[in-house]
Amino acid sequence: MKKYWKSLAIIVGIVLSITTFYVNSARSAEHYPEFIIETQSGDEQVMDSLVLEGSYSNTSSMSYVSTNLRITTEGSTYNSRSFLDQIIGYHPTYIKELQQDYRTFMRGKFPSSSLYYEDNEFLAYANVEYTFGTFGPDDFKFEIAVLNKEDNKTNSFALEVPGAVELDHIFVEDVQLIDNKLYLITQNMVRKNDDYHDKKHIYEIDIVNQEIITHEDIYTFAKWQEHTHSYVRLVESNPSAANENIIFLKTEETMVEEPESTRVTDFKQEIILYNLVTKEKESINVPGLDLKENQLSYVDKSIIYFTRLEEQELVVTPYRLDDKQTGQEVRIYLELDQIPMIQIKDGKLYAAPHQITSNSVGDVAVIDAKTGETLSTGQITLKNASDEKGNFELYVHEIFMK
Repeated sequence: MKKYWKSLAIIVGIVLSITTFYVNSARSAEHYPEFIIETQSGDEQVMDSLVLEGSYSNTSSMSYVSTNLRITTEGSTYNSRSFLDQIIGYHPTYIKELQQDYRTFMRGKFPSSSLYYEDNEFLAYANVEYTFGTFGPDDFKFEIAVLNKEDNKTNSFALEVPGAVELDHIFVEDVQLIDNKLYLITQNMVRKNDDYHDKKHIYEIDIVNQEIITHEDIYTFAKWQEHTHSYVRLVESNPSAANENIIFLKTEETMVEEPESTRVTDFKQEIILYNLVTKEKESINVPGLDLKENQLSYVDKSIIYFTRLEEQELVVTPYRLDDKQTGQEVRIYLELDQIPMIQIKDGKLYAAPHQITSNSVGDVAVIDAKTGETLSTGQITLKNASDEKGNFELYVHEIFMK
């Protein structure tokens, strides 16, 4: 029995630690303040559909542990994260819904929205699997799964990534499904001798014959070159909507090293439109729009949205890709010091802050994305003034519409 006492002590210690963790979480949950989205003007029903997913932390204490919460017009609900959740990280609401609706299909798949495509007929998933060799990641393979919602059958297969011998790493940034062809937009880190480059690459996969039809580089760039920092970003779009056109934003910054800091002396940006079907690439020039002041924030099918702050107004400028015309500028009064998060669904644009503290307010708004009419405005606030206990920070991870 003596030889088992150490193992038993360790197991008892683990059980007590877990018990203490959940008991403390339960006790502290009683002191969480209740937040609410309070409609201030416009249609209350429009604001009722808004859901904010985020995390709360009490900065008055020495504890830096945050707790997940959901905020609506009815109030807030907290969900203390388990040990596993804290290791894996935050799961978007979209992923949680997929896990609930398609439990078997989602089993064992990585919980990132960028790895999924969904429409009324199909749910597709693509990720890169690899092994660790002597010199790092090796043996890269695409793991593909496509669920046919009508017959509930899944087509799963794996494909070797072409040219993997030169890859230092690769990850999937977006998945699109068009006419039984799966398109994977990836970020490839390529090594050749001592030369390293990043590439935006696209793989076209025939899901019926389970083979890669074509693949090509969209952009090749070195992140650092003689005082110049370059990077290319895939602009966010809705994972549950088909996008034949994808948008990249290329940025180049020229920097000068100074004794105590680094100063940017030149800043250039270029918007690139790539059509997955025609494989045509073109540079988008929006007349009269300064990219230094206007942030390319979102793509909704054939419309891209730029945002900027002017004092206490959020200025949203839509640009239509089909006729290459700038739409009517929309101005929304928001008491914010940073460009907010935006989300577009069913022709409505939702705006909410990234962060709220005990010393700031959180204005939210819903507008008609076509006409620019403000449909509803509101504020994230404490439901009861007596709830406030010291300083806090609230981070909004996601805007969601129920």
